[in-house]
Amino acid sequence: MNEQQFKLSDDERARLRAIVATIDREMSRLPRSATTEGTDGLIGSWAELVKLLALGPAPEVRECPVCHHIGMLAATLCGYCWTKLSPLSSAVHGGQASP
Repeated sequence: MNEQQFKLSDDERARLRAIVATIDREMSRLPRSATTEGTDGLIGSWAELVKLLALGPAPEVRECPVCHHIGMLAATLCGYCWTKLSPLSSAVHGGQASP
Protein backbone atom coordinates (compact mmCIF):
# COMPACT_ATOMS: atom_id res chain seq x y z
CA MET A 1 0.00 0.00 0.00
CA ASN A 2 1.36 3.42 -0.96
CA GLU A 3 0.67 5.76 1.93
CA GLN A 4 1.16 9.47 1.55
CA GLN A 5 1.74 11.61 4.59
CA PHE A 6 0.75 15.20 4.72
CA LYS A 7 2.79 17.76 6.61
CA LEU A 8 1.09 20.29 8.84
CA SER A 9 2.51 23.42 10.37
CA ASP A 10 2.09 23.85 14.14
CA ASP A 11 -0.68 26.37 13.49
CA GLU A 12 -2.50 24.01 11.10
CA ARG A 13 -2.14 21.14 13.58
CA ALA A 14 -3.58 23.33 16.37
CA ARG A 15 -6.53 24.32 14.17
CA LEU A 16 -7.13 20.69 13.26
CA ARG A 17 -7.10 19.71 16.96
CA ALA A 18 -9.72 22.40 17.63
CA ILE A 19 -11.90 21.14 14.76
CA VAL A 20 -11.60 17.54 15.96
CA ALA A 21 -12.59 18.61 19.48
CA THR A 22 -15.63 20.50 18.15
CA ILE A 23 -16.79 17.55 16.04
CA ASP A 24 -16.22 15.18 18.97
CA ARG A 25 -18.42 17.40 21.14
CA GLU A 26 -21.17 17.51 18.52
CA MET A 27 -21.01 13.76 17.88
CA SER A 28 -21.32 13.06 21.60
CA ARG A 29 -24.75 14.70 21.38
CA LEU A 30 -25.99 12.24 18.74
CA PRO A 31 -28.65 9.84 19.97
CA ARG A 32 -27.35 6.34 20.64
CA SER A 33 -30.58 4.38 20.47
CA ALA A 34 -31.18 1.21 18.48
CA THR A 35 -33.64 3.09 16.28
CA THR A 36 -31.01 5.55 15.00
CA GLU A 37 -29.61 4.08 11.81
CA GLY A 38 -26.04 4.95 10.87
CA THR A 39 -25.01 6.58 14.13
CA ASP A 40 -22.77 3.71 15.19
CA GLY A 41 -21.14 3.58 11.76
CA LEU A 42 -20.56 7.32 11.79
CA ILE A 43 -19.05 7.28 15.27
CA GLY A 44 -16.85 4.31 14.40
CA SER A 45 -15.65 5.94 11.16
CA TRP A 46 -14.91 9.18 13.01
CA ALA A 47 -12.88 7.35 15.65
CA GLU A 48 -10.86 5.63 12.90
CA LEU A 49 -10.21 8.96 11.15
CA VAL A 50 -9.02 10.59 14.38
CA LYS A 51 -6.75 7.60 15.00
CA LEU A 52 -5.26 7.89 11.49
CA LEU A 53 -4.67 11.62 11.90
CA ALA A 54 -2.50 10.81 14.95
CA LEU A 55 -2.48 14.40 16.13
CA GLY A 56 -1.36 13.54 19.62
CA PRO A 57 -1.76 15.91 22.53
CA ALA A 58 -1.29 19.63 22.03
CA PRO A 59 2.24 20.76 22.90
CA GLU A 60 2.73 22.66 26.14
CA VAL A 61 3.71 26.23 25.34
CA ARG A 62 4.40 29.52 27.05
CA GLU A 63 4.72 33.15 26.05
CA CYS A 64 8.08 34.93 25.93
CA PRO A 65 8.03 37.74 28.54
CA VAL A 66 9.96 40.05 26.16
CA CYS A 67 8.56 39.64 22.63
CA HIS A 68 5.33 37.78 23.60
CA HIS A 69 5.76 35.09 20.93
CA ILE A 70 4.65 31.58 21.85
CA GLY A 71 7.28 28.87 22.28
CA MET A 72 7.71 25.45 23.79
CA LEU A 73 7.15 25.24 27.53
CA ALA A 74 10.55 23.66 28.26
CA ALA A 75 12.52 26.08 26.05
CA THR A 76 15.47 27.88 27.62
CA LEU A 77 15.71 30.46 24.81
CA CYS A 78 12.95 32.24 22.92
CA GLY A 79 12.96 30.97 19.34
CA TYR A 80 12.05 34.44 18.06
CA CYS A 81 14.08 37.02 20.00
CA TRP A 82 16.63 34.66 21.63
CA THR A 83 15.91 35.97 25.13
CA LYS A 84 17.09 33.58 27.83
CA LEU A 85 14.00 32.18 29.54
CA SER A 86 13.86 31.45 33.23
CA PRO A 87 13.46 27.81 34.32
CA LEU A 88 9.96 26.73 35.21
CA SER A 89 8.85 25.80 38.68
CA SER A 90 7.44 22.30 39.09
CA ALA A 91 3.92 23.72 39.60
CA VAL A 92 4.08 25.63 36.31
CA HIS A 93 5.65 22.71 34.44
CA GLY A 94 2.54 20.67 35.12
CA GLY A 95 0.84 22.51 32.23
CA GLN A 96 -0.38 25.57 34.10
CA ALA A 97 1.59 28.05 31.93
CA SER A 98 -0.14 27.37 28.59
CA PRO A 99 -1.91 30.46 27.24
